[in-house]
Amino acid sequence: MSKRIMLVLSILMIVTTACLGVLPGCSDTAAEEAEGEAIEVTDGEGSLISLEAPAEKVVVMAPSILEIISGLGAMDRVAEIDSFTVMMQEPLAQGFEGVGDYQSLNVERIAELEPDLLVAITGGPEDDYSKVRELGIPVYRVVDIRGMDGVYEEISNISQLLGLPEEGEAMAAGLKSQVEEISGQVEGLPDGERPKVFYMVWNDPLMSAGSDTFISDLISIAGGINILSIEGLTGWPEYSVENLIRNNPDIIAAPMSLAADPSVITGDERFSSIDAIINGRVYAVPDNQVSRPSQNIIKGLQMLAKAIHPDIFGEFEIIE
Repeated sequence: MSKRIMLVLSILMIVTTACLGVLPGCSDTAAEEAEGEAIEVTDGEGSLISLEAPAEKVVVMAPSILEIISGLGAMDRVAEIDSFTVMMQEPLAQGFEGVGDYQSLNVERIAELEPDLLVAITGGPEDDYSKVRELGIPVYRVVDIRGMDGVYEEISNISQLLGLPEEGEAMAAGLKSQVEEISGQVEGLPDGERPKVFYMVWNDPLMSAGSDTFISDLISIAGGINILSIEGLTGWPEYSVENLIRNNPDIIAAPMSLAADPSVITGDERFSSIDAIINGRVYAVPDNQVSRPSQNIIKGLQMLAKAIHPDIFGEFEIIE
């Protein structure tokens, strides 16, 4: 599998109980009725997912959701995961074999597992997802999340589906507090003090993250200006070298799947006249920390903040 396909997959590829039966007027029957209420959550595609009880066995095809479940302390609920995460030998993949990827699912294996829920990213093998639904297994879909609010929502939704709403609320609140601590330190900075940033998704052809992407939101929160937002470009467009030179970013960041070392970019003669290259402000960051909308995104935000405003947040360092 090529590095570009791996990167794209990585990109494509984040019940409050009212009566516990111990307070005056709360009967055991009332508590049991509350526990028996159906759980209803709307997924990223607008589909209503309804469970009669919290999901105890889940197949997770979205790595970001796997990280959220781990953060909730519920990895014992995960029956299987996507094959891509297994292939990449990620820590959370230990002990799993994989039941498919963005191209196809092992529906037979999923049927054998008898999960209460399957979680997947949007797109992918629609026919296979239909077969899973025909087995009576609800499918929760995660869309391309555009900003931090989407991360908070995913944490809330997944925690509710697992019957762990309080844990989800605590996780989201902790993440939000860390994000606000960073955004608060650059709030009010005029544009002239916000460095121009180019996030290099790929180098041949040159590709970047548009104004409506999750990465663009991170750049803005960290006190920078995504140069693609200046032109109103959205999605993941190809971007000409001429435009890059003309917009002359102060900072270039790239995922390590593209540039394990900044020299991959600094040594490219096409970019030699750009300020980011001249001033040595090119940074390689771990892919997952900037592309996966889970609670771990705070690490990506902290790295970008250090790259963009070392005077405020300290010198850049890799945060695993």
